[in-house]
Amino acid sequence: MHRFPWAAWGLLVVVIDLPLRGWDVAPDVVGYAWVLYGLWGAAARPFLVARVAAVVGLAVWVVTGTPLFAADRYVILQYTALTVEAVVWAVLVHQLCTGVMAVGIPEDLERWAHRLALAAVALGVLLVGSLVLYATSGLALYGLAVVAAVVVGLLAVVLLQRVSRSGALTAA
Repeated sequence: MHRFPWAAWGLLVVVIDLPLRGWDVAPDVVGYAWVLYGLWGAAARPFLVARVAAVVGLAVWVVTGTPLFAADRYVILQYTALTVEAVVWAVLVHQLCTGVMAVGIPEDLERWAHRLALAAVALGVLLVGSLVLYATSGLALYGLAVVAAVVVGLLAVVLLQRVSRSGALTAA
């Protein structure tokens, strides 16, 4: 899997959200495309699921990363897209970590990948739950969940780069 580092860089672009006048300066659509490119040809089931999540993320980005649906009449669509985006993020990080564990990596990296996979699931639940509460009083909880998701996402990027450099994926 000589393209695997592209998946790590794609995840980095997905994790970093820099909005400017409604546009995402680091567009997730590019990140999801890089994830797809990096995982192209990977046969492990978790990588297939990660590719599906990336395809869903491509479509959701139109709503969450552009000002096209910023009007008040699209509030339900925005909340729905943010919820789907949270699920896509959790599935993507979880499956990338699970995928690298499935192909056989050094034990220290495997422990790290296992913990990050669990953290991705927990943060996915927290993100979705805080979005449900967002309309009432969940703004602070949602903000905390987003910051935690960025930290876990950045750690996952570091993990993926270390796995790529370890040479464990050459047999996959």
